[in-house]
Amino acid sequence: MKFRLNNIKLWFKNESKPIIYKFLPNKINVITGDATTGKTSFLSVIDYCMLSNKNRIIEKTINENVSWYLIDFQINENNFIIARKGANSGTVSSEIYFSQTGEYPEFPYANTTIDELKEILNTEFGISTSEDYLLSNLKTFSYKQFLLFTSISADIIITTNNYFDKSFYEIDNDETLEQILLMAIGVDRMENMKNRKKLDSLNKEISSITRRIKAERRKKEDIDLSLFSLVRECKENNLLSPDFETTPIEAPGILNRIVEEYTVLADNEKTFSAIDALNRQKREIIRKINSIEGYEKEIADYNKNLSSYEDSLKPIEYINENFNEIIKSHEVLLFVGELEKSLVDIKRSYLKSDFKTFTLQEDLDELKKEQQKIAKEITDLPKIKPTFSNEATKYIFVGTIKQRLAHIEEQKNNITNTDIKELERLVKESEVLEALINDIESTKYVMSEELDKAIQRNYDLVNSMPNYNDYKIRFSIEDKFLKLKSPLELFEIETVGSSSNYMFLHLCFYLGLHEHMIKKEQKHVPQFLFIDQPSFPYYSGEGDVKNNDKDKLLDAFSLLNSFLKYVVEELKNEFQIFMVEHAPKEYWEQNNMEYFHTVAEFTDGNGMVPLYVQSNNKPL
Repeated sequence: MKFRLNNIKLWFKNESKPIIYKFLPNKINVITGDATTGKTSFLSVIDYCMLSNKNRIIEKTINENVSWYLIDFQINENNFIIARKGANSGTVSSEIYFSQTGEYPEFPYANTTIDELKEILNTEFGISTSEDYLLSNLKTFSYKQFLLFTSISADIIITTNNYFDKSFYEIDNDETLEQILLMAIGVDRMENMKNRKKLDSLNKEISSITRRIKAERRKKEDIDLSLFSLVRECKENNLLSPDFETTPIEAPGILNRIVEEYTVLADNEKTFSAIDALNRQKREIIRKINSIEGYEKEIADYNKNLSSYEDSLKPIEYINENFNEIIKSHEVLLFVGELEKSLVDIKRSYLKSDFKTFTLQEDLDELKKEQQKIAKEITDLPKIKPTFSNEATKYIFVGTIKQRLAHIEEQKNNITNTDIKELERLVKESEVLEALINDIESTKYVMSEELDKAIQRNYDLVNSMPNYNDYKIRFSIEDKFLKLKSPLELFEIETVGSSSNYMFLHLCFYLGLHEHMIKKEQKHVPQFLFIDQPSFPYYSGEGDVKNNDKDKLLDAFSLLNSFLKYVVEELKNEFQIFMVEHAPKEYWEQNNMEYFHTVAEFTDGNGMVPLYVQSNNKPL
């Protein structure tokens, strides 16, 4: 990723004149000078202006005097200016000035937020925060993590097996380190991660749907088994023929017909009861009708008999009226008198009797209407079907069939019946994504070999490790450090002795890493490297280095110069190194190292914060 640092500017609290440190592109920009002058703090200033959550700038002399820090840098095609107010008692400031057109403020002021600026920087570093790219530890990718590959700090430059300052860049686990390393060297890509995340999501969805379909299938199989169990029990209870065969689709209809048949039988019992009650009413009405009709007949006979009696006594009236002419005997006269008296009594009784006009016709008509009504009710009742059995056990069993069928129907209704076409669509989509995702392992092998070639090219230029001439060098992605192998030995070695050797290994690794990334046109890591004092193994803090150590240090500077020359002249590309050093500028200026540029010398009390600023703060 194209990147170059243009300027670092400091505003001071005592209204002293601001200072600007200027850096050149395609150069090894060096700030050299005495110890405790703030050289190492330049990395902390860059980190602070790149929105670090921590303040690592030294409070004494630097932070106590600086009011605002500014970095001016070119990134891709943009000229960014980021200024940040100095920390207060170690607490980072949220006041940020930002310009993406290279416009310097006369004095900085807050015009953006940290979150807004982080979004812009992530975009420039090729990280889309609008997409949900996540590390396995659930932390979002950030441009800050890729700055890890842009510095060789004093904390790691001479360490044995530590090539990355994870603490400085707040990378808290090796898993995150490996992920961003794979992305940096071209093994993995953001698009790959996006597709893998989509694929993981699809596979989870496919698994979920597959489990759901399997669960539905098991439920359907359980339902089929329940239906066959009911059919078998029906055979055992002689409700179906022993050799009767059916299917899960037909079984519910057959079982429901058995339930319906026995429901009719149960309804027959109810109908019998209703008919019996109606017949009892009918018989009672017929009895009443018969009673009334018999009673009326008896009354008619009675009236007829009275009339007959009256007619039979009429001759007596005649005899009585003509007694003197017909009968002369006293005894006959007495007899006729008695008969006449009886006749008078019969007439009197007949005249007094109500039976001659008595009738129950209205009651009789009402009873006959009631009889017709009951006859119709009997006719309207369901027809009673003949049955082969009325055993109580069969009724009980049929009742359980009905309940179990209802339960089976409820189970059927609870089955979602997932559309298999949705699963087929997701599977096809996952196959497309799998085709887009490169094979990480095979790509890792290829990229590892190419990275090792770039590191080897730089290592072969080193003259200060004579004991390891002709050794092959390899970076272990798993262990994350360099290993050497003699052409005469079978096994690799990890220990190379002196701190000088480890310093060279660190230089070779970072130069080889950036060479590889430039060739692969990697877009997440700036083409920039901060190096903190390669002379560290040789300076004890007093006096000049020994002659043989000076030769080693010149060898290291020559390695850096050769790298810039290779990138600019052979690769036709850009790169910038910012190095802070104890060694004086004569080391490069008198040895024809054309890619070195001296930015500043901190001597005679001067440092990052100039002496004139420090003097203005001293009490009179």
